[in-house]
Amino acid sequence: MNTNYLNIPTLKFFVLTLVLGLALFLFNACKKYSPSTPAFYIKASSVNVVTTASVQGSSSHKITELWLYLNGKYQGAYPIGSLMPIPSNGQNATIDVFAGIQNNGIKTTRITWLFYEKIRFDTLVENGKIAERAFTFKYDPGVKFEWVEDFDSNSGFSIINSSVSSTTFTTVSAPESFEGKSIKLQLTTNKTIAQIESALSYSLPQGSSNVYLELDYKCFQGFEIGLIAGTTQKPVFNLNASPNWNKIYINLADIVNSAPTSNTHKIYFKMVKANDSDDSRLYLDNIKVIHF
Repeated sequence: MNTNYLNIPTLKFFVLTLVLGLALFLFNACKKYSPSTPAFYIKASSVNVVTTASVQGSSSHKITELWLYLNGKYQGAYPIGSLMPIPSNGQNATIDVFAGIQNNGIKTTRITWLFYEKIRFDTLVENGKIAERAFTFKYDPGVKFEWVEDFDSNSGFSIINSSVSSTTFTTVSAPESFEGKSIKLQLTTNKTIAQIESALSYSLPQGSSNVYLELDYKCFQGFEIGLIAGTTQKPVFNLNASPNWNKIYINLADIVNSAPTSNTHKIYFKMVKANDSDDSRLYLDNIKVIHF
């Protein structure tokens, strides 16, 4: 009687071939081919802001990135100085660029700064090439400048010492100032509270999310920024020590809309001497309150 038997080496070869074939099939089935799109690049050689000084104040800014739209579609947000790819397919491209900032000075909350107009231009550059250009932003014509104070006037300032303050502000010039003149608050062992406020109350729109404070500052201990509604102080934000001059954009909208609501608000800056601080200085410059 003939006996059929299993040829082990042959079976192993068959199984191995089957497994390899199946793996190759799945690899090819899942692999996606994405040929690169021809592109050129734009790089910002400089980023600036121009203002009408008498109305809009200083041109200081802290634009951290550029938000790019290509033919109306979002392309990406690029840190200043990085290459911005423009997939062109050999065709003319319409490019919109928005200024980007850190909302409330927080690195993880980056937004387009809608108070500046976008920059639009049409261009076509040879694929693979890098085109450098300057970006100069202007404020949008619809921006309302509610309060502007740069401390450079010889006829007085629109800021006063609050009644709770145990010290007064002074003015400083270069090299201690940011630009032109700045104001300085300093606490000591006997003078432990410094607070200043806008001399006037300002009408800030309720229901809007676009109400902001712009500010250049330098401080050696933290301080508080807030609004005054009637006799109620409403803290908005606490800033940490920053021994170098810094620019910040602070959203006031949530506090404007919080109780107690008011048709008008003052803006205040407050510093209380910290027990562990040997240097309690605060410098302010270029205060702006703006909204749409």
